[in-house]
Amino acid sequence: MRYYFLILMTGLLFIVASCSEDNQTKVEEPNDDEKQVADENPEDRESDTTMKVEIGALAATEILEDIKDQPTGILVNDLTLDNELSTDSKDVMESLNEELHEQLVNILNETKEPEVIESALIKLLGSPNYKEVIEIAEDFQPDFEDPYLPNPKRVSESGNSEEIGQAIILLDASSSMLLSVDGEVKMNIAKDAVLRFADVIGQESEVSLVVYGHKGSEDNSDKKISCEGIEEIYPMGAYNSEAFEDSLSTFDSKGWTPLAGAINKATEMIAELEGAVTVYIVSDGVETCDGDPIQAAKDFVMNHEDRSVNIIGFNVDKKAEDQLTAVSEAGNGKYYSANNAEEIQETIEYEWLPSMGELAWAHMKAPGPWEILAEYDKYREEHKRIRQLIDKEKDRLDAAMNMIIEEEMVTLETYREIEELVSSRYSSKMDISRDLESQKIKEIDDIANDIKDRVFQWIEEMEELVYD
Repeated sequence: MRYYFLILMTGLLFIVASCSEDNQTKVEEPNDDEKQVADENPEDRESDTTMKVEIGALAATEILEDIKDQPTGILVNDLTLDNELSTDSKDVMESLNEELHEQLVNILNETKEPEVIESALIKLLGSPNYKEVIEIAEDFQPDFEDPYLPNPKRVSESGNSEEIGQAIILLDASSSMLLSVDGEVKMNIAKDAVLRFADVIGQESEVSLVVYGHKGSEDNSDKKISCEGIEEIYPMGAYNSEAFEDSLSTFDSKGWTPLAGAINKATEMIAELEGAVTVYIVSDGVETCDGDPIQAAKDFVMNHEDRSVNIIGFNVDKKAEDQLTAVSEAGNGKYYSANNAEEIQETIEYEWLPSMGELAWAHMKAPGPWEILAEYDKYREEHKRIRQLIDKEKDRLDAAMNMIIEEEMVTLETYREIEELVSSRYSSKMDISRDLESQKIKEIDDIANDIKDRVFQWIEEMEELVYD
């Protein structure tokens, strides 16, 4: 009997304990109304400031576009390019340490798949600046000067151009040069034509540039200062393309037209010189300063058969053309008419043929080895930022991996698989970076070789014209 009594009491105690546990559970569990109140008052719940990472594997980087389109790491989203490149990776990671730890715990609670974890690390710490630096590198173009290769249409009977000797270019900068031709300011057209012309004749001739009409204004009160304002802005000497181009930017069109005074200025400049001297005038109008340009041209060539005055009349009327023609004839030179940008350039090319000395120099128009190497260096300076971003990103990923293994968040086997994936993606990015660098270096070579081909083809064509 005592045995059966003990069994009965044990069963009763088990039932009582079960009922007590059920009652306790029901008290702790909120009812539907309580749940609704909790949802309506999120501030009463434990705050959750952690940004959520979308769990899922990223495709392994295989092409440049993949790097450009890689998701921006949510923990480094505000990291500017300058900051990412200049800030030590350790300092960046120290500022992210607590938040990174929280993110890693959340991620590793959801998955232990190495591919997914590696991708999640990229989504946390991937560089936000790849697209900017890669597009800058892709858009790089070498700064080779495009050579001026005139295409003369006519050759003198002897097959050689006349000796130029020293050259003085007189450029009209009177107010009428502010007018437009085909939507382009005449002064701008003339400056461009003069620059190209000087680039040609300056290779075996000393050059001077004199400008007139750029002082004062077209008002009568400014006539004296304008008519006397004749200035040599590029002194007679060896031609330097950069200095000559700079001189053309030092003045604007403003005033009257002292054509005679400009020719007299040229006469004064060569008073002590011997040998051939040629004056080239680019003008769009007649003398307006009461001078006698025809007499000035006669004085310039007096007792000097190897001197001449050549004029391009730029978009002039009949009266101006008649005067400019008479001036060129008095100066033993020629008059040419040009009505627009194309014609003024063709006029220069039409009458010019390189001498053998110029042809011997012409290969220098193509980029030389040092110029090409300089462009390599300029590109590589841009390109190295891509490699720097890849390295900085790898530093951040390594720091995250150290946190994972030090706190034993995954097994050693899983850690090694993740580490291999991180290293593989890093190597892939570096390979793609090297491919882009090789491609751009080849583009620089191709552009340089194209210029060389054009220059040497031009030299051959010019030699045929000279010997014909």
